[in-house]
Amino acid sequence: MTVELIKKIWKDQVWSKVIAAGIIFILAQIGIYVWGLIIKLNFIDVYKNIFKFFKNSYLENDWFLLIIIFLVFLLIIIIIFVKLKKVINDSILKKKKNEELVIKTETEIREAPTVFFHYRFCDAFPGFSNGFKWFSSSKDIHKRIKILLKKPITFSKGEGYGVDTKPIWWFRDSGAFPIEKLKIISKKKVLLNTDEFKINKIAAYRGRSYFQDFVYFECLPDKATGLYNHDQSYIDARVKDGRGYQEEFGIYKNKFITRQEYDDGSALIKGNPVRTIGAELRSRSLTKYNFIVAAKYSPYNCREFTRSSRKYFGKLLRNEIEFDEFVEWMKEFPKNKND
Repeated sequence: MTVELIKKIWKDQVWSKVIAAGIIFILAQIGIYVWGLIIKLNFIDVYKNIFKFFKNSYLENDWFLLIIIFLVFLLIIIIIFVKLKKVINDSILKKKKNEELVIKTETEIREAPTVFFHYRFCDAFPGFSNGFKWFSSSKDIHKRIKILLKKPITFSKGEGYGVDTKPIWWFRDSGAFPIEKLKIISKKKVLLNTDEFKINKIAAYRGRSYFQDFVYFECLPDKATGLYNHDQSYIDARVKDGRGYQEEFGIYKNKFITRQEYDDGSALIKGNPVRTIGAELRSRSLTKYNFIVAAKYSPYNCREFTRSSRKYFGKLLRNEIEFDEFVEWMKEFPKNKND
């Protein structure tokens, strides 16, 4: 046990350097001690002779010598501190990257998506059953969805009937996509995968059966990036039809680039073509928008929801129906055959 502990300390990036510095210091003191024995002086007298030599050879005043010694000592301390700080920061960064790598590459799921989502739902929205609750505070919304969509939400492998490595999806009429990433961008805005949403409020619905759980998101319109010219009449027609309107773009070094520039991997920046390796793809809704988040094999992953949900989502945004009516319609969907 002791030998293993010593080996672990010796191999540690920080302690190995501290120990090495200590060994060098001790060896220097041993050398001074041995030299004192040869010339028949004790340890302290050897140091006195060293200081006396520097004084007589180079300096005339004791105070000046002390200042020089103090400055050299201070410089050594600063150098050691800077080096140790860098080693510690590098060690922390390496540990963090290793932890992220473990989360990313060594995850396994053995629960059906509806079971997995139900557990996450209960963690994020505890204390009520068979009904829904509204949340409109940004702080509260962020707190809840960070629990609901905390890592891991994608897995490297899955075992068991109905198990899927991407268990949580978002749904709206014909659109259905797995949620792989959540990031809080600002007080009102979150990032789901590549989509930016300004969340206005959410409603958590807990059904009589675990597989009926879902979370409804209602979002405010976002500002256009200024990259494109939009036809307002076309946007109005989409809204009237229960659809939303999004624009896609890229972000490179905090600058907006068009979707075509993102796909090309190069953009005109200050009039010059620039390679945009590392740019992020983004999308934002320029109209009010709503959708639900639920398990992949929830009852809502079906043809009837795809055909009919746009009408309900549109009416909710236009305040033409109450949320209760939407919930009653959602209750009609049977258990998914893949669940």
